[in-house]
Amino acid sequence: MSETTSDDIISEEVLYEKIDHYLMMFGGDRSLLCVSELDGFLTALGCSLKELEPDLWLNAIWGADEDQPIWENTEQEDEFLSLVLIMYMETMNSLLFGDFYPVYLEQEVDGRQKIIVDEWCVGFIRGAKLIGIGLDGDREFFDEVLAPARLFGTEAGWERQKNMVEEEIDFWRENLEPSILRLVQHFHPEMQTVPRLSDTRVLH
Repeated sequence: MSETTSDDIISEEVLYEKIDHYLMMFGGDRSLLCVSELDGFLTALGCSLKELEPDLWLNAIWGADEDQPIWENTEQEDEFLSLVLIMYMETMNSLLFGDFYPVYLEQEVDGRQKIIVDEWCVGFIRGAKLIGIGLDGDREFFDEVLAPARLFGTEAGWERQKNMVEEEIDFWRENLEPSILRLVQHFHPEMQTVPRLSDTRVLH
């Protein structure tokens, strides 16, 4: 398989593979560790009207100042930056034009393929904290729309799941995307397109 669909456009598969490679190679305990986490992180940034300086959120991918990668060469750093900016623009456009395609993981559980949303939610919660979603305004609204992401993306949420039956967990999982879309529309009421939730992208 060729790495690009044209001389200038990288395929989605190769984009994800390359980003995953860099995150695994240079990531640490406080970094985002996979494309699914990065997609959730970028989605949170796109939900808010507030804009962060690129250097701020790019550095936050790795954690604190001391967690920033030591690149082997400038070409490596430039490639990672280029790849992440491509994904950033794709995520922003998907939200603003109503085509919400979260990038989830998938794994085999008891012989069945199961979509895993935890990593995406971990990234989303991290991005939400960075940009300050829910700190101002209608607290009840934000608690409601952030509840599914908090359930699957925080240690407190994972503890809560231990006391839930599978049907209850499935209910919250099914409400994750509609809740995120409510959040997007809260900040971007001009978004009228109804997203095709059934076309969720999954990483294997």
